[in-house]
Amino acid sequence: MLLSIHVPKTAGNSFREALLRTFGARVFTDYGDWAGFNLPEVNARRQARETAMRTRRDELLASYDVIHGHFIADKYLGLFPEAEFIAFFRDPYQQAIAHYHFVKRNPQRPHPEARIVQERQMSLTEYLEWDAFHNHQSQFLGSLSIEDLAFVGLSERYEQSLDLFAHTFGHNLGEPFFENVNEGRMTQGYGVGPDERRVIERTRAADIELYRRARERFARQSRRMRISA
Repeated sequence: MLLSIHVPKTAGNSFREALLRTFGARVFTDYGDWAGFNLPEVNARRQARETAMRTRRDELLASYDVIHGHFIADKYLGLFPEAEFIAFFRDPYQQAIAHYHFVKRNPQRPHPEARIVQERQMSLTEYLEWDAFHNHQSQFLGSLSIEDLAFVGLSERYEQSLDLFAHTFGHNLGEPFFENVNEGRMTQGYGVGPDERRVIERTRAADIELYRRARERFARQSRRMRISA
């Protein structure tokens, strides 16, 4: 079973569409846990959904080859006899700011973060300070480390990541295309002011270290597969 962790704003929607195009009905999409959002009521919801999902083990094994979605890795850890976890990561400065703008662009999304950001009229700095999202990317790994993943992709190296996926798993996902992007930021990153940089370095230190290790892992895997990274 391929377990594809969709960390928000790391090309996960684009990758999901590529998986669906290749694996079709053998892809199970698992959204709704509100993963990466650390509040007591959200954690309780996530635990209930994990318990329910683990009762479906035989169905999942029979019907699917890939599970992709916003879930913490521990949800499926140890559930299948053969499982390979994969994930994309992104520069934490860009990912944090991109996620804020995504929430602001989608105020009607049925997710408590959208409601809370709207009600509080959060600025970017206030959002970055919000402890529910500290180390947002790291939350998705749960008890896993970057070395436990069978494949590491980088959103900034999306095309090369697809090549690496094909060499690693023997499945060509086709030509890259992009879903759910901020069109004004497709070719250039978000500006990061000194105040935002200081807050991100303080509230996402684990994500910064995770991204450093993800880049190293990506480079090693690419060299091994003779792919230009």
